[in-house]
Amino acid sequence: MRAMKTSVCMIATLTAFCFSAHAADITLFSSRSDFVSASSGLTTINFEGITNGIQNFVNPGGLTTSGVNFSVSGAVTGTVFVTVYSAAIAAMQSPVLNTGTGAILVWGPPNQPGTLFLNAAFPAGVLAVGTDFWAQQPFASPVDITINASDGTSELFTVNTVARPTPSFIGVTSDTPLTSVLFRTVAGQSGLVVDNFSFGQTSVTPPISQVPEPASISLLTAGLATMLLLSRRIRSPQINV
Repeated sequence: MRAMKTSVCMIATLTAFCFSAHAADITLFSSRSDFVSASSGLTTINFEGITNGIQNFVNPGGLTTSGVNFSVSGAVTGTVFVTVYSAAIAAMQSPVLNTGTGAILVWGPPNQPGTLFLNAAFPAGVLAVGTDFWAQQPFASPVDITINASDGTSELFTVNTVARPTPSFIGVTSDTPLTSVLFRTVAGQSGLVVDNFSFGQTSVTPPISQVPEPASISLLTAGLATMLLLSRRIRSPQINV
């Protein structure tokens, strides 16, 4: 009986090994039109109607709208926040904050370049995320963007922004649910502007389960055969001589 239990445990381990989850397959898009074509059921946050002026959303709560939470993460000390500018107020901030797209989300790491992040956390089941963004000052600047998935996969992309009015864009799709995206500016960059933040599903249904590789199938078959042999030996009658 002990041998039987051991074999069952071994088979369970082999099965878990053969069908273990793979790392998320994340696809990057630099064009919004290509991203939209690869996505479905998108919700787009344009930050309109949140305020008629300027409103700060202080950590730890930050701003939650349409199920997405925008906050500050990293080596936080003191009071940190994200800010929404209404369309009218943003237009008055030309050229630093006027993107020409209406209301905007603004964030800057106060005196802590490289140690703070703008963190956008998603509701469950999101497989596609994309957004327009601009570096605040100077206009052309690299921005580090980290995409996190529910299986622990994390991928870092660096996007070089361009001069206004052209927005930069990053979009990703994944076969594993995405949990958050982190934006980090470099030293000397005063902040970041985000608008038209889209999230939803992919236009291709992800596979329900993973197909095991041939080597894994052979390993599983050998394990099953061993378990069958042991079970037969256990059932065989013992003859006393």
